[in-house]
This record gives sequence, C-alpha cells and structure tokens, in this order.
Amino acid sequence: MKNTIHYAFILDQSGSMKMLAKEVVSGFNEQVEMIRVIKKKEQEFDLKITLCTFNDKIGFRYVAQSINKLNKLNQIDYQPHSCTALYDAMGITIQKMETIIKPADKVFLAIFTDGLENASTDFSASDIQKKLAQVNEKGWQVKFFCQDEDNLFYKQHLGVMDSQMMTVSLNEDGLNAMETEICYCLNEMINTKKSQQ
Repeated sequence: MKNTIHYAFILDQSGSMKMLAKEVVSGFNEQVEMIRVIKKKEQEFDLKITLCTFNDKIGFRYVAQSINKLNKLNQIDYQPHSCTALYDAMGITIQKMETIIKPADKVFLAIFTDGLENASTDFSASDIQKKLAQVNEKGWQVKFFCQDEDNLFYKQHLGVMDSQMMTVSLNEDGLNAMETEICYCLNEMINTKKSQQ
C-alpha cells in the first residue's frame, strides 16, 4: 500500500489579486510540475492535491486529486474579484480534509492571502485558531504565506507559529519563493515518512 500525502492549497482569489492573476496561474502550474517530478522520483508515495480558491465565496477546483490526473489551471479557472473570506476558506478546507484523510495519511496545508479577512460568515478568528491548534496536534504541516504587514495580524489572531509563517512579496519573485518553499516542505514530509518506516 502506498503512502499518501495530501497537499491542500488555500488560494486567495479576492479582487486585490487581479494584477497577479497571470503569475498565480503560472506559479500554481509550476508547482504541479515540480510535484510531478517528486512523484516520479518517489514512486511509493501517492501525492493528492486539493485546491481551494476563495473570495467572498469558497470553491474547490480539485479535491484529493492524484497528481498524475491533475489538469493545469488557466485564466478562466482563476478570476479574482470581490472580498476576502479567509476564515471560511480555512475552516471549510480543514473540515473537508478531515473527512477525506485516513489515519496513516500525512497532510500539508498551505495558505496564501494578499490581505486581511473581511468577509467570512461561518468561521471566526477564534474558530480558526482552535482548528489550527487541533491540526497541529494531529501532526499536519501548516505554512501560511502573506505580506510582511499582515504577518503579525495573523500570528496574533490565528495563533500561527513563527515556523509556520513565511512573508512573501506580491510579485513573481514572491510567488516563486512560495512555490520553492512548498516543494521543499513536501520533500521534507516524504523524507521524514521514509525515515520512520
């Protein structure tokens, strides 16, 4: 039986992301290609991707999709507009992953936002702080990507640890740095799992 690693990416699709739409699409597709390379090298691992995009609505482009069957994003798939329901996106994604994963599965949860929460109706900061504490207890890997000026806000309001936070600039270089960090984290998870076997 293969080892399964779930990579869930929560991606901001609010209006302020409009100027970066092209870079976000190409950056995600480059992530997919890098993960395919990892998968080819690590045949005993099954890498499954969940992509949640959010503005004032929450949507899932992929749910636990095997990397081998994943289609690339295009500009029609990602059209930023409206507000930022980050807490709802995080809460709904965590709940969805909890129903999908099996006890032996590993989970890497990555969150990218370019601004502050302003539209959630179902989850509060306190709710998400509790959920993050719960998934940390379960051994999920969590990485939160945001601008420097939002870094302290999310640490204080969501309890995101320093080790889970990465500041990125809102340009192609920043997105490339995020992509590199995500692939590094996935490789680390695989190496850790292999060393435990």
